[in-house]
Amino acid sequence: MTFLHAPKLLLGLALVFTIVPKALLTFRVDYRTPSPQEETQIITFLLAHGFEAYSEQRRFGRLVHATSDACRLRVLEVAANGSTRDTVRLIATETDRIAYIFSGQIYSDQPMVLTALSDSWTRLRNRMGLPARAKAVLGVAASQGCSLEKFPWTELDNQPLVSSPA
Repeated sequence: MTFLHAPKLLLGLALVFTIVPKALLTFRVDYRTPSPQEETQIITFLLAHGFEAYSEQRRFGRLVHATSDACRLRVLEVAANGSTRDTVRLIATETDRIAYIFSGQIYSDQPMVLTALSDSWTRLRNRMGLPARAKAVLGVAASQGCSLEKFPWTELDNQPLVSSPA
C-alpha cells in the first residue's frame, strides 16, 4: 500500500526541485538608480514644500538631500523586492527616523509584500503589452525636527517616479 504513494511523492519532489531554482533566478537585486527626470520630480516636490534640495551619486545610487529649518531629509529609491531596504540605515544617523514611502503612505519598515506584488503586477502588465508605470518605494531618513505625516506624499504617487521597465 505504501508503494502507491511513492510515484506521487517523487513527482512532487521533482516539481519542487525544478520550480524553486527557476523562482530563485527571477529574484534579482535591483540597483537601478533613478533617472534624472525621477530625481528632478523628488527634488521639485521637496522644493515646493519649502526645502533646499540637491542630489549626489553614492555607490548605492542617487541620494537626495533636503533641509528646511530643523528638518533634514535624505531620500533614496529602494528596490521593490526589499533587497536594498537596509541602504536607508547606512545614510541615517542614530537619532534619525527611518521611514518608507509607498503609494502615498508612510511605513516604519518597507511593506515588502505590497511593494513586491505591485512591482510584479506592473511587470506582468508590461509583458502583456499593457502600459503600466511602477510605483516608487522611497526610503527616508528624517531628523527629529521633521514631521513626515504633514507631507502630501500622495502627490508623488499621482506622478509615478519610475518609468515602465524595459
